Amino acid sequence: MFRNLFKKLLSWLREIWSLFKAIDGAVSKESQSKFHSSSNKRPNALTPSSTSSLSYQSPAIRHRYVELEGYAENLRIDSKGRYDLRQLARFAENFVWIGPDSIDEFITGGMDYDTDYIDGQRVLWLDKTECIEWSYLQYSALSDLL
Repeated sequence: MFRNLFKKLLSWLREIWSLFKAIDGAVSKESQSKFHSSSNKRPNALTPSSTSSLSYQSPAIRHRYVELEGYAENLRIDSKGRYDLRQLARFAENFVWIGPDSIDEFITGGMDYDTDYIDGQRVLWLDKTECIEWSYLQYSALSDLL
């Protein structure tokens, strides 16, 4: 019993710590952008320019620490509270086999989702309730954590 209590307390502390890190990162980026607003660097054609009207800022603003059966992950959450379903699928692969088409079969035309690339990986932003439903179909213990 003490071990379960200790694990729960440790997971809460890790989640609080990740929130503090996210807040610190957001505050430091904001303060840096105020002081270093002008740059003499020539923009690279391969990276999007922050002054371009076509540039897209990643909507991931926070993370949620999840730990299950010895595996841990910081799940990305965007500004609308949506999770990255592809990241959930990679995390669920630690426990069960996930079919390569399971996400594509789950997504229907009526769902509100966005696609993006973060750190070179494809991201599929999907509402939390739909991510819970997908997780329940794959591995119910993961849906309980969300």
